[in-house]
Amino acid sequence: MAQEGHIAGRSPQADWPGGPLRRLRLGSIAPKGWLLAQMRRDLEEGFAGRLDELSPHVRRDLFRDRLEEASGHAAWWDAESRGNWLWGYAMLADLAGSEAHVRRAGELVEALRATQDADGYLGIHAPAARCPSDGLENGELWAQSRALLVLLAHHELTGDTASLEAARRAADFTLQRYGDDRPHFARHSTQDDRTGLTHGLCFADALEMLHEATGDERYRSFAEWLLRDFDRWPVPFPNDDLAAANLSDPHRALRGHAVHTVEHLRAVAFGASNDRTRIHAALRKLLSSTTPSGAVIGDESLHGLPGPTAAYEYCTLTELSFSLARLAQSTADPALGDWLERLVFNAAQGARRADGRAISYLTSDTRLDAVASRPDSYSLLTGRHGRFKLSPTHDDVACCCNPNATRLLPHYVSSMWMARVDQPGLVALAYGPGELRTTVGTSAVVIRQETRYPFEDEVRFTVEVSSPTRMSVALRWPAWVRHASVDGVEAVERAGWLVIERRWEGGVSFTLRLDTPVRAEAYAGGEIAVLRGPLQFVEPIPHVVRTLESLERAAWPDEELVPLDVRDIAAVTPLVEPSAEDCGFEVTRPAQGDPDDPWAWVPVALERSGVRLVPMGCAPLRRAAFISLAGT
Repeated sequence: MAQEGHIAGRSPQADWPGGPLRRLRLGSIAPKGWLLAQMRRDLEEGFAGRLDELSPHVRRDLFRDRLEEASGHAAWWDAESRGNWLWGYAMLADLAGSEAHVRRAGELVEALRATQDADGYLGIHAPAARCPSDGLENGELWAQSRALLVLLAHHELTGDTASLEAARRAADFTLQRYGDDRPHFARHSTQDDRTGLTHGLCFADALEMLHEATGDERYRSFAEWLLRDFDRWPVPFPNDDLAAANLSDPHRALRGHAVHTVEHLRAVAFGASNDRTRIHAALRKLLSSTTPSGAVIGDESLHGLPGPTAAYEYCTLTELSFSLARLAQSTADPALGDWLERLVFNAAQGARRADGRAISYLTSDTRLDAVASRPDSYSLLTGRHGRFKLSPTHDDVACCCNPNATRLLPHYVSSMWMARVDQPGLVALAYGPGELRTTVGTSAVVIRQETRYPFEDEVRFTVEVSSPTRMSVALRWPAWVRHASVDGVEAVERAGWLVIERRWEGGVSFTLRLDTPVRAEAYAGGEIAVLRGPLQFVEPIPHVVRTLESLERAAWPDEELVPLDVRDIAAVTPLVEPSAEDCGFEVTRPAQGDPDDPWAWVPVALERSGVRLVPMGCAPLRRAAFISLAGT
């Protein structure tokens, strides 16, 4: 089927021979091009590099100033805010190559390590309130996981063994305090809010990184026990979407807090790694709540259909990106790379300012405005609005999305490459400008991706090895291409991967070319989304920015986006011809702007009959759904 430089067609029935993949150490993959430039802007110009100065919730250090009581809804929230921000900040600083921010992140990590008690405890509770097992609302394991992930990321990025040792001692302390005779999840069924308890299932995140770092099977065993403990909690209970009893029922719709649901994917992937049926059931249900932009809906709970105006939370985008990479590691399914790219290049870019100074807590594919007064399902209960505006903190509703936003691009970059476990080999899960540095056998390997992807249709690779090495390099074949070609080396298609198996010497260059049609996909209500490659194209709505006064941070105000002319909202919805070649559109590439700031202009557009569509991330206000001519 394969021939030199070209793959004639896909063969989805072929079996991928490699089995599960292995995650590469943080820092092995460095961003280049526009990815690097955006990460540096976020640090230097955006809120990511100074969120602890802007938000008192991130500044508050519960790991140092501990809580005297275990109960109390949301008492632990500031530990989540600080932990997630410091985790993202440390990764962002290192991957962006900013010495000043790396130094500051190191000082903050050292201060976190200094809060650890002599017995190993590292958390947010005073001695009398630690590790409760009576079902009280608490964030014990959730807060611990945020701290441990900071330490483990710091260890991988810097090689500092003090951070690894601190994380290991902290985990060992906790492992000794839970078990079948002392469960984490309360045995009684309840509809009371148990946000902190159910977040605690993601203590598995830290356990998985510890297992990878040490090979100690106790950490996998505890993750498996924690998932069984979660499953034993009688349903229904809040955020029980991925409990075994619910996943076994194909008719039971998702209804939990969307962030919990997508983050629990990782606990299932690690704690039930051999149960592919359960993993696939979880993915099927999530796909039924996913928009063409890659976002899982939820404002903040999962409900309704994933239509063009259904809202989704930035926290959900970040947690889903992390989960998709972990699931790809477990399943080697290239479709997860397709989903990951859509999510990062559409929903995530479309929910932020290009300069990194603000994000929207809640966003939708079609966004006709971004105003503080727009209600959501939580504000209808609490009376607190503001999730749809743009803000550097969102302190007035909850400072959770902004800390999490600092993690999104580091997660993406760090999952672009993985390693095979069955034989020497490397796997490209996602594309973009970057450089991989790792070791295969005894040979140092460098692989460079030179590209403006997703704004162009080819990726130029250079593989350099320090000594002759036999290994495979597998490239994801996106499901949306008509065909793919690999020029310069021979490649064989296997189950959605283009596999290059050869003996590498010196430097070898080759190019992946993707024949990328414009295609239409239906929203739940029948409207049409227009996509090309991983990008979703939308009709931009001209807008003005309205500043909301802030006495606390005058230089960092919240903002609203409103249409320049209200008639733009009532404009005629464009028609799309799904059966026509490229849906009737012509691909155009406007005059060149700054290649390092592509979301601030329009690198590629689709045009037909006076209609011009642009990438979602280039249109702060937009119409994402169109009418199909086939349905008229």
